[in-house]
Amino acid sequence: MHCLIKAEIYKLVHDRSFFILLALSIVLGGFLMLDQGELTGYESVFASLYNAPILMLLTCVFGALYIGKDFADHTLYHMICAGHSRNHVFLSKTILFVAGSNMILLLQPILSIALNAGIYGWGHQSFGSDLKEVIKLFLITAVLNAAMCGISLLAAFICKDVGKTLSIPALFYFLTIFLLNGPNAKEVARFIPLGQLRLLIGDSSSTGAALLVGIIFLGCFCVAAGRIFNHSELY
Repeated sequence: MHCLIKAEIYKLVHDRSFFILLALSIVLGGFLMLDQGELTGYESVFASLYNAPILMLLTCVFGALYIGKDFADHTLYHMICAGHSRNHVFLSKTILFVAGSNMILLLQPILSIALNAGIYGWGHQSFGSDLKEVIKLFLITAVLNAAMCGISLLAAFICKDVGKTLSIPALFYFLTIFLLNGPNAKEVARFIPLGQLRLLIGDSSSTGAALLVGIIFLGCFCVAAGRIFNHSELY
């Protein structure tokens, strides 16, 4: 398991597409922040997380390139043939995929908060007193993003190619956006990760429900993807 994680880290560090998506996330997030005008560091926390759902589209692309491509290149097949268990291969791939996706999503908000805090000040009580709240918001956002990544994970292990691993999560994403802009948006938002992210930005005290929804979705997608991987033919 340790060797597999080291191999996945090496692959991620040397993956050009990962750094391209990371740069796109920073540039796109930066442009979206321009509409907000001059913001203090504290205001940037909520402004940057408000734009986070748009950046989740890039994590869909990352899932297709990071996991779907492994099936196209028969990488997972060679790992199994080398003597690694399917569970270890699945866990190492999932851990690094979720970590990479959260880097793509959260690096821009972190940079934006640091930049605006340096230019315009923190703008609230003090950074030290707000640090716990900021960390909590980012951790919950990371869990909700991981839950959305679970869709890419499941699609990859079902379809075993790049195209469907991209198109299915993207379709689910746009369907979710459609529901969150519909007449029953408030009710729907309580039961899906992207909706909980919106609620979290509006009310940062409602972290319990957001964490629960994120964990349930992530757990269900991971269990389903893992079972499919364990019982599927590799080719």
